[in-house]
Amino acid sequence: MCGATGVSPWGSTGKENVYTWYKELLASNKVRYVNLNNPSLEELTEAKEVFGDKLFSIEIGFNFEIRENEDNGIINFANKNDVLCVIYQPLRRNRTANRNWPLLTELAGKYSKTQNQILLNWISSKGLLPLTKSETTSHIDEHLGSTNFTIDPIDIEKLNSFRPPNYQKPKVYWGATGEGVRIDQLSNVFDEDYDKQIKELTPLT
Repeated sequence: MCGATGVSPWGSTGKENVYTWYKELLASNKVRYVNLNNPSLEELTEAKEVFGDKLFSIEIGFNFEIRENEDNGIINFANKNDVLCVIYQPLRRNRTANRNWPLLTELAGKYSKTQNQILLNWISSKGLLPLTKSETTSHIDEHLGSTNFTIDPIDIEKLNSFRPPNYQKPKVYWGATGEGVRIDQLSNVFDEDYDKQIKELTPLT
């Protein structure tokens, strides 16, 4: 499989050059499939038209707090068109669990699982493939333990419906340049932005 990596699915090469390169590689049987990183819905739709079933996967961000790629229809389009969504930062490098959102602590207790296991199970239930980093064997065991239980549909709906309370999402852009926060950086800036917003809402005593 051949993929365009970086903040834009075309990198610094340009879309038409990447299209030509991919087509040559596919025609020569040097690669069998194509992968894109961080495409917008428009870019994904066009790539599907160009490559058909040779567009195998996209790598995008998605997690408990950041749903931009779902809210904008990218995940739905991919699922409907048999394009696998590979998810980076599904746990936000453990920062989601560190926030101890009440819903996650409740479900972790209910299922006798860690918050990260709840998150990975939920993400996988949506037909997504989460990429996780495992620095120790205990991390590997924890992540594998996310696959051996089923979350009740009513709890799945609670997870689907969650949004960080009072969070004002920043303006987001796809590609190398734009106004606001680049799509791949949303997970990294969330904590600072959210804590600042909550602090501003808290009355002085």
